[in-house]
Amino acid sequence: MASRDLNDLHPEMRSRTEEFLDHCEFCGLSVLIYCTKRDFEEQARLFRQGRSLSEIMAKADELSDKWGRPDLAKILMDVGPQMGLIIVTNAGPGQSMHNYALAADGVPLRDGKPVWGNSDPDDKNVWHNYGLNAVSAGLEWAGHWLRFKELPHTQLPGYDWRELIREAV
Repeated sequence: MASRDLNDLHPEMRSRTEEFLDHCEFCGLSVLIYCTKRDFEEQARLFRQGRSLSEIMAKADELSDKWGRPDLAKILMDVGPQMGLIIVTNAGPGQSMHNYALAADGVPLRDGKPVWGNSDPDDKNVWHNYGLNAVSAGLEWAGHWLRFKELPHTQLPGYDWRELIREAV
């Protein structure tokens, strides 16, 4: 299970996330941080959701051959089948900034309930404010990404999992 504890984050990520939450509170936006550090096994489970065995095997081969991490390939194969028809991440184990305590996922709250949607104009506005506050705190907001936008996701800029995955051996 992924952590929700800000203390599990890299110190700079924790500091910027706390600043982000302060900015949100100042403008009247309540936010629940529901994922901070995520271990490799949890990342493997998330990656497997909605994917065929051939896609999972291709990712395992990539982890082993391209990134030199047969240990992560084994984790991906060993976590077993996962429920869910929707792909929730493109990141295999070791390919997420969460694995290095450099990312956090949160959700804005309206009247104490999570705002997951973004098609209603009010919901879009809430997520827009979420993103503005993240960026003003010095975080990268995945709502600005061109591919696979993830509105809940924030991360510490200046790091790249492609470098971290090789250092973690």
